[in-house]
Amino acid sequence: MADDRTLTDLRAGALFVHLDEDQLERLADIAQPRSIGADETLFLQGDAADAFYLLAEGRLKVFKLLRDGRTATIRHVDPGQTFAEAALFHEAYPASTETITECLLYRFDKERTLALLLAEPQLAIGLLAAMANLLGLLNRRVEELLLPVPARLARYLLARADEQLEPAAATSDAPVDVPRVIRLPVSKRELSARLGTVPETLSRTFDRLKRAQVIRMSSDHRLIEILSFEQLHRLAQE
Repeated sequence: MADDRTLTDLRAGALFVHLDEDQLERLADIAQPRSIGADETLFLQGDAADAFYLLAEGRLKVFKLLRDGRTATIRHVDPGQTFAEAALFHEAYPASTETITECLLYRFDKERTLALLLAEPQLAIGLLAAMANLLGLLNRRVEELLLPVPARLARYLLARADEQLEPAAATSDAPVDVPRVIRLPVSKRELSARLGTVPETLSRTFDRLKRAQVIRMSSDHRLIEILSFEQLHRLAQE
């Protein structure tokens, strides 16, 4: 019998929201909780794929190692999201993971999960939907990498504004006293990897936006005030 904490965490998983209590119980029976510290690797690109995961607490990144030795961040994983679903259908992991903060996650063994999918079609359909969403994300990432770095950064900042600000604040005609400050959820080093560039180029791009009075930044570069949504939208389309 699974404990209450495991069932609560599984209910919060976007992949599992349509499962009934009996199905959740069966899934919880194969969920293995695991705590892991910050800046640790869960698996590496090319490792034998033997499980997929649900993140319950913390934050981590999924990234690929490029041929020139650089890394490119594919996605950031937040609580309630699954990752490494491709492990169910591949022999090796196609990407690596690294924790950004301390994390609590659940490991789902490949063989036991496949057996459960055969018995629970609703879970199999949910997994297919999650993988379709991931494919769409990867397609958008490829498209973004073809854009100039300022356009990539502008799109990233606009996406964070959509997440963090009230709708009235994220418009060009909002009153000047409406807060337009967003917080970067990652370091500049990690952001440069997310945007497919290097820290030096990212710093120059931030300086360009500051000189053009598009943004203003705090001294630690974690808080960004958007001064001109109009210019930021224009940059995002270049």
